[in-house]
Amino acid sequence: MDSSTTTSAHALSLKVMKLSKPAIIPTWPLQVEARDCCGEELLALRERDIAVIPKIENFPFGEILTVPQNCGSIYLGETFSSFVNVQNESNQTVRDVVLKTDLQTSSQRMPLSNPTGQAMVSKLVPGDNISEVINHEVKELGGQLLVCSVSYINTSGEKLMFRKYYKFQVLKPLDIRTKFFPTPDDEIFLEAAVTNTTPHSLHMQKVALVPSAIYNVTDLNFLPNGESIFADSDYINPEDTWQYVFKLTPKLDAHEKANVKGVSSVGKLDIGWLSNFGEKGRIQSSQLQRLIQPQGELVVTVQKMPHLISTNKQFSLVLRLRNTTDRKYNLHLTLTQLPNAGVIWIGDTKKVVGEIFACSFIDVTLDLLPVKSGVWEIGELHIENLLTNKKFSYGTIGQILVGLD
Repeated sequence: MDSSTTTSAHALSLKVMKLSKPAIIPTWPLQVEARDCCGEELLALRERDIAVIPKIENFPFGEILTVPQNCGSIYLGETFSSFVNVQNESNQTVRDVVLKTDLQTSSQRMPLSNPTGQAMVSKLVPGDNISEVINHEVKELGGQLLVCSVSYINTSGEKLMFRKYYKFQVLKPLDIRTKFFPTPDDEIFLEAAVTNTTPHSLHMQKVALVPSAIYNVTDLNFLPNGESIFADSDYINPEDTWQYVFKLTPKLDAHEKANVKGVSSVGKLDIGWLSNFGEKGRIQSSQLQRLIQPQGELVVTVQKMPHLISTNKQFSLVLRLRNTTDRKYNLHLTLTQLPNAGVIWIGDTKKVVGEIFACSFIDVTLDLLPVKSGVWEIGELHIENLLTNKKFSYGTIGQILVGLD
């Protein structure tokens, strides 16, 4: 952390140290022989090296722990810990020593210790000290400023104060990208791509979607037996990307969906992890939002259809016609063959569906016959509301794979 001060000499000194886990460094034994230049001196140095194993000095010991040479990186979602110490380095006894620490971010200033400014000790004799450990969960990116203030009364009864500032940068540990995939039956599949942007592996403890009030969520990142799809390893390596999928089902009925317009809040991603020394980290995304496309008056969805069928084998298709308006419909259905179709309608191609009340639906069963192998689209549909003579056309309503008999 970079530091600066606004005072000259004082009876008290202030030191701030960031509490960090030790670093891991690889060891490389010094390859040297006695006949080399300065060989004997280098051999003597190698014998005192803690990473050298007697009798196998030329083999690497592996990785060892070492005291970090700098404060290291501070990542969003982790806990920032520091040790703050005030020492009386003078030959005078001072009174009413107050130590206060604040954190200044781009948007706010928050107290980390002693928010009321009460004296921590009534007097501080020469050579004595006061200290404290501050912990703060980092919730904002970018440059931040740790402000440490010390005030006291000297032997002359004069109240003195000085401050020190420590600057540090908060980095982003994870890069999160999301995509929405809506389905005709109003379900939404959310794909979240999570990339590890730190230089070390992270143990992913939790990746969950907290839905908004209008959705139910299904976590698709677990197998039917409850085992995670990432069961082989919960560690995401640097620059690796894992993809998580969630299914969102709306709680609203047809009439409420028709009234929802513009942007809808889907929910928040809640992610927790452990770093290489077990340090906990947790971030929660802002509200994920998607643009809701305006819903038509009459929505047609496929309720039942086989994914694979053999040629010349008749099958049934169940369609749901949903009236999203507040008016009653009386519908007439006309089926039209697509050009060069591999699947054809059979039976009566003109049907009277009947009445559908406001904000309700009706299911219609239709029969088809596959005549060619391949992947074929199913269509067309033409529906007319006999009460208003309004017509609705649907080019294709789905696809089916037709195999050889």
